[in-house]
Amino acid sequence: MAKKGEKKSNYEANEAFLQYEEEIVNHPNYAGMPDLRHEDGTIQWEAPSNRGAGIFQFTHDRRYQWWREKAAEIGISTDEDKWISKVAKAIHPTKLHPCKYCGRIMDIRYCYLSSNFMKRVQKLPFFDGTVEMTETTHIFDFIAEFVDTYGDKAFDVLPGLLKCTQVKEIPSLSHDLSVWTSWIENNYIPQEPSMLSPGAMSNPPDRLDGFHTFNRCCRSTADKGRSKENLASYSTDRRAFENWSDGNWITANKLMGFINSNPDMKKEQCANAASGGHHPRPCSADHIGPISLGFCHRPEFQFLCKPCNSAKNNRMYYSDVRHLIEIEKNGETVATWYANPIWQKCKEMVTDKESALRLSRIMRDNRNIAMMLLADFMSKKEYLFLFTLLNLEYADYDYEIISGSTRIVNQIVTVEFSRKTSTLRYVNIQKTRKIRVAYSSLAEYAKKENRNGFSYSNSQIELLKEKAFAMLAEVGDSLTQLNQQLISALSSDDEHIDSEIVKFLTSVDYQHIKQNESFVAVKEIIIQIMEIVALELSENWNNPRYSRENFDD
Repeated sequence: MAKKGEKKSNYEANEAFLQYEEEIVNHPNYAGMPDLRHEDGTIQWEAPSNRGAGIFQFTHDRRYQWWREKAAEIGISTDEDKWISKVAKAIHPTKLHPCKYCGRIMDIRYCYLSSNFMKRVQKLPFFDGTVEMTETTHIFDFIAEFVDTYGDKAFDVLPGLLKCTQVKEIPSLSHDLSVWTSWIENNYIPQEPSMLSPGAMSNPPDRLDGFHTFNRCCRSTADKGRSKENLASYSTDRRAFENWSDGNWITANKLMGFINSNPDMKKEQCANAASGGHHPRPCSADHIGPISLGFCHRPEFQFLCKPCNSAKNNRMYYSDVRHLIEIEKNGETVATWYANPIWQKCKEMVTDKESALRLSRIMRDNRNIAMMLLADFMSKKEYLFLFTLLNLEYADYDYEIISGSTRIVNQIVTVEFSRKTSTLRYVNIQKTRKIRVAYSSLAEYAKKENRNGFSYSNSQIELLKEKAFAMLAEVGDSLTQLNQQLISALSSDDEHIDSEIVKFLTSVDYQHIKQNESFVAVKEIIIQIMEIVALELSENWNNPRYSRENFDD
């Protein structure tokens, strides 16, 4: 590895780049590179053409000659346009390049969304900003999420989005994500289309490997991919992650995207239309049981117009309660583990609109207590146990809405899905986002002061918590090490956190961890705690706190 004393220009290279430098200079593809090291043994990475003196005054010229000889060696004519850039790309051993400033590893090929591509997407009539787009978004990541959110409509518009001067003819491909990604990988990217941009710009012979030291992420100022504005764009799934909701979040997101993008769905009227008033279309997908109260993120939604959806917020209609009770009779779970005890104790108390609102307020207090309970486990650094509560296994499958299965009854939409094991790289993208959002939101929640939410504990709850913490302290060295690895990944800076989470995910068997006897037992303990909380809250059903006049909605 290069020494820390290496000469640099105005900033220190990060460890990823220092290691990369050593790997490049020791790779046979760069054998014979002139003036490789300084007298102190550090690598001479940069060879600017404007050096006016010194023993390395002519390094630029020597290296230029080296690149000419390398071109002849691999069969690229120096009469070709951009021949030296072609050589740099051809001989690069991995096609991956870390940014010298931030360490972010990016593909040197044309794989990232250009501003023109993003403008085309933004002009689509059905695009609502849900799918993340930045100049560091990889085309495979974008297309996977784009198709996941908008289904067949996304496939239909891909040719128009990708067409450019370099690739004027886009083939007619099936609505299959693997088919499209294979074609883009093997046919589209190699033509360096203007709709995409490289992660690192070529720059031989000025740089030893032939590429700028700054990647696309830091070319201007810094990567904005983690801005608050960008994170806010994850509207379909972010709330479910923030609330640690149960339910098949993959199918729920897919159905929500289908409703929000399908033209036939936009024609459907609001579920409240029969009651009179103005209900403008198109309607949006509303969770019948609000996830902000602890209900599951399930693939079942009702149509609500924008005014009704805004007014409903995290309250429940009487009809919502009755519908969920009926759904349960079919064996379906509608409430997340921490909300199920209070739901079971209070659901039959709901007899009208006012009592439905009362239940909503009680369940909101219950959720607050649950989030603070989880925050206690975070403060004890029991990240791996919390990891088992995230239902990540749903992302291991690729779900498709079965054509013709859409069913709308009383303005409530359901569909049927086919399922197959997913082989897409998008699996880890989905899991990584859920992990990042869930843990960061829980940390932020614990910091908030002056909450309106009800706080409750007693000696029995405290004893159960201590019992849980004691059990987790005895899980063994292997799980303790994994816990520390997860903490370390989540402690990474914004530039590296996703890649560190992916590394963690690829090194663990999620189902094996989730089925660990100690973790299963601790989950039973925290369910017991929430049953105690439910008993307390249900006994306060008539407390003035939950009346319309005394609760701040």
